[in-house]
Amino acid sequence: MPRRTRLAMAMAVLLGGAAGLAGAAPLDALLDVSDAPGARARWSVQAMGDGTQPVFDAAGVARQAGHTESVRLGLVSGPWSFTLGGHQRAIHNKSDDHQVQSWHAAAQFEPGLVSGAPATGSPMRWALRLSAWGNRADQLVQSSNSVLKVSGLKARLVEMELVRPRDLQLQFDLVGRYTAPVSDWAFSGFAGVGTSEVTRSVVSGKATISGCTYQLQFGEARLNALPLADCPKALIVSVPNQLLQFDVLQETRYRSLYGHAGGAVHWRRAGWHLALGGELQQWQRSTADELQTRNAILVAEVQRALTPSVSVLLRGQYQHRQLLGEVPMLFNARSTSTASRRVGTVSVGLLAQF
Repeated sequence: MPRRTRLAMAMAVLLGGAAGLAGAAPLDALLDVSDAPGARARWSVQAMGDGTQPVFDAAGVARQAGHTESVRLGLVSGPWSFTLGGHQRAIHNKSDDHQVQSWHAAAQFEPGLVSGAPATGSPMRWALRLSAWGNRADQLVQSSNSVLKVSGLKARLVEMELVRPRDLQLQFDLVGRYTAPVSDWAFSGFAGVGTSEVTRSVVSGKATISGCTYQLQFGEARLNALPLADCPKALIVSVPNQLLQFDVLQETRYRSLYGHAGGAVHWRRAGWHLALGGELQQWQRSTADELQTRNAILVAEVQRALTPSVSVLLRGQYQHRQLLGEVPMLFNARSTSTASRRVGTVSVGLLAQF
């Protein structure tokens, strides 16, 4: 195999090996209908902060989940409920720090409350939910010191950069709830489908080859490796994309379909609310490879009322594939092996209702 082709394929294995992933909106494992049917219009504000990252940093564990701060605004009025929220996430990955902004919005309608209260007083209720959510960043830069094995040359990957990466998800769910008669227990469940789109503006990278620094440019038809000013006599490498093992542009801009289902158990008594939920996801990317991915999420939440309108929250979340269900675009800058890591978070916050 010609040397330049082998070099380009080695770069593509490292840079293009990332498989984009998509999932369901944050905290979908606890999807539920309104717990106060037929009540007057009520607002709620929730603020949460992830306090586990400093613990992992001190222990030297690189979980890449990052510190998250979130705010969520809710409104319940008759058969309608609305949610609008945002997250600020700081991703720590060895020497790299990434800032990611997230948002989500949802509208939910419960047909049984159109008349103002459940028609039959049945313990079984259901609702339709439409939501949108997404993530954005100005840029994601992944540093590396990986060796590129090319015969006769000393080559290393220096970094890969995505400019203005974005992901956008649209989702439809059917949500149900069963409240056990004369009991503090309730059970909720859901199933839904969605579409996902991952985009970016520019993808590029840098590598050193025999002491020279090369700028990697991924074009629609070719991969070009251009020497920078510190090596004026170096060769320019240009290889057609069809000779590469991975299409880097396709791996960072694509659409997918996904489905998910799950449920939760709830317990309420004397100012306490405990919930434990689980969610299973599966999606298929709408590209030639039709790659399929599965994920599992568990969420546990404890809520304690401090006053009739203010509660303190403690929430734990486990994901079988780290951040898969919350920030799909992050995996465009990582390898598929990174996507299989498990991650857990613990957050604390306050909930105010008025």
